[in-house]
Amino acid sequence: MGTITGDDRIAIAELFARYCHSVDHDDRQGWLDLFTPGGTFEVAGVMRLEGHEQVGAMPGVVAEHGGGKWRHQITNIVVDAGGDADTAMVAAYGLVTDWGNEGKPMTFSDYAITLNRVDGAWRIASLLATAP
Repeated sequence: MGTITGDDRIAIAELFARYCHSVDHDDRQGWLDLFTPGGTFEVAGVMRLEGHEQVGAMPGVVAEHGGGKWRHQITNIVVDAGGDADTAMVAAYGLVTDWGNEGKPMTFSDYAITLNRVDGAWRIASLLATAP
């Protein structure tokens, strides 16, 4: 079993801050940099994207449907060590608000995320968003 250090926790929090900014501002490359090459992004019962080609489409979809007015927030991040030093298991909450509609909430999800350390940096190997 691995160990999660304070530096790891800071890096993981930064990863999720970048996740929100890159998807909200149609930054495809910034978004892809957060995922492993075979990473998955899944919203239970709605969609499952796998690999950089599919996952990379997400910021464009958000920009198209949200008109640049959607904002993602990831909160209550809980990080546990995975089976080895390069794996972390994360539970978090995800909220999306629509600022084209007075900031009203659109979705709220429970996230189950597996991170892998790649070349010294944490990357999303799998992300599953489910309705509570």
